[in-house]
Amino acid sequence: MKLPEELREALVKTGLPWEIESGKKHNKVKLAGRLVAVYPHGKKQESEKRALLNTISQVRHAAQEIKVS
Repeated sequence: MKLPEELREALVKTGLPWEIESGKKHNKVKLAGRLVAVYPHGKKQESEKRALLNTISQVRHAAQEIKVS
């Protein structure tokens, strides 16, 4: 599975262990063993670009929450 570069950069910047699980219709993003976001499989379309931006935002927020607790 090819991970979008923007998402990979956001995950690396968190400094937390992360993994991507491939589901039937969506990829699941886990930070420190915790499910933090899902994003759709597929080709780049305008709606999927928005989904990617939302996923990156969810990763950043979750990383901040995990680091605080």
